[in-house]
Amino acid sequence: MPVRRKKVKRFVIDVNTYITIFINRQTDWLQSYIIQNSLEIFTDSNLVEELVRVLEYAHIKKYLPLDRIFYLTFIRSISSFIHAEDFGVKSPDEEDDYLYNLALTAHAGLLVTGEKALLKWKEAPVEAINLAAFKQLF
Repeated sequence: MPVRRKKVKRFVIDVNTYITIFINRQTDWLQSYIIQNSLEIFTDSNLVEELVRVLEYAHIKKYLPLDRIFYLTFIRSISSFIHAEDFGVKSPDEEDDYLYNLALTAHAGLLVTGEKALLKWKEAPVEAINLAAFKQLF
């Protein structure tokens, strides 16, 4: 009998991917996708801080019809907040090191990001995929 590989069910979603989801009005889709596939999404204080900062950018705010509190509440409702350990990860962009610390702490199988440097990083301790690939997993 062939060995069946267990599908990844634990994820970290980067802020840039959340912003894409918000701009494209896909929060209902994401929430349904998480529930239907029994996925676990993880966040920490670094991710929330980055999200708060990015939601204040004028070039982002103009595309978002709702107050930032909606988006922050949404993230909290779909994810588990944890305190990430520092694994000393040195990613191609040091400002994104926290994403790998979060993923490693959460034992997440994949990082969902639009950051090209992370998507191309061959030595990444956690594989990175883009939103389109994430949508095709289940």
